[in-house]
Amino acid sequence: MLTFDTVVVGAGITGLASAYHIKRENPDMNVAVVEKKGTFAQGNTARSAAGFRDLFSSEVNRKLTSSSISFYRKVQESGFNLGMKFNGYLFLAGRKFVECDVVQGFIREGRARVVEEDEIREAGFNTRPSSEEKALLSVPDIDAGLLGRNCGIIEPDRLAAYYEGECRRMGVEFLYNTEVRPLRLKPVEPLNYPGEPFLWQSVHVDTLDTSRGTVRAEQYVLCTDMWTTALLDPTGIDSHTRPKKRQVFQVSGSEISSLVRHPMVEGEDVLPFTILPAHGIIMRPEPKSGSVWFSVADDYGRPYSFEEDPQPEPEFYERSIVPVVSAYIPAVSRSRVTSMWAGHYAYNTIDRTHYIFRDLNVIVATGTSGSGIMKGDAAGRIVSALLAGREKAMLYGGQEIDVAALGVEDRHLPKERIVI
Repeated sequence: MLTFDTVVVGAGITGLASAYHIKRENPDMNVAVVEKKGTFAQGNTARSAAGFRDLFSSEVNRKLTSSSISFYRKVQESGFNLGMKFNGYLFLAGRKFVECDVVQGFIREGRARVVEEDEIREAGFNTRPSSEEKALLSVPDIDAGLLGRNCGIIEPDRLAAYYEGECRRMGVEFLYNTEVRPLRLKPVEPLNYPGEPFLWQSVHVDTLDTSRGTVRAEQYVLCTDMWTTALLDPTGIDSHTRPKKRQVFQVSGSEISSLVRHPMVEGEDVLPFTILPAHGIIMRPEPKSGSVWFSVADDYGRPYSFEEDPQPEPEFYERSIVPVVSAYIPAVSRSRVTSMWAGHYAYNTIDRTHYIFRDLNVIVATGTSGSGIMKGDAAGRIVSALLAGREKAMLYGGQEIDVAALGVEDRHLPKERIVI
């Protein structure tokens, strides 16, 4: 039997950042990361659209993202290339959006600037769809844009490689190709009587049953995204999350390549990560290939469901995405899909913010709601603080956050209004 002080299950960004900060704060602790895939970042981390931003309506989300972004910037500036570009987030919208209270707050704080319609047209966007397109597709005009400054794109595999390398350097053990089966509760003081545990016995997760045998630890940390519910179900612990499939379509062509090379942030050489004004469609530039990635968080008609190996749907791109996108970027209709993939968002359906909580001797970090990478470092610090029993976590840059704010019992967060 393998025995550790703490076992982190899941080698995505949240799991790696958690293991990193636990070991950094507890150098003598025996820490292991257990992952069912053959290496790190093979789940939804690898399938992410991989953008980052600190434009959120919730102060808690702004803290989580701004501190994580600052840490990632420090890592890149120290010489470890994360593929991090501060090319901005461009929200294309009507004048009403730009004038709303939340957006005006971003502008006053210096987090964003207004991009006028002329500049948007110069980049290659059609700001005035035809009357037929408006009637059929419900696509509004673009009056202006909001360009977030502390925003951009990152390569998640490079970020994961940084954390994994640092964990190994500090002595964290990795158990790859090791699948964890659903957790089971055992009595803290067993009587060795059939039918245990009984209602009146204190219980905990004693060991993990894995494909490589039994693993024991004093404390367990589940950073398992949409697999969390299945792992916890036998224990009666609620994960508070639900999965939805999300798809990404890479589109290439000479006109697309020209669009990608149109920066709006001084000192950058690539188009901002762009949010179109209709139906939540996003466009992420991919500078290495000169292509763009299209994705959308389609809600109605997209079931809450889980597939072990989700597949992209070409017909969804052709019938749902192309007509809308072509109204704003005509070049898309003359371009081709060169790659596609699918993953899941693990949604906290109440307020769209992480859940990080302890129940028994298990810490659960889930409900990333599509922003796991951009909040990953902060999540890892909060997990480490919770493991140590602290009421507050110190985020990178010196900001503090109440650990209970992301828990279950004492959670008082407003619903996040800017979810992509």
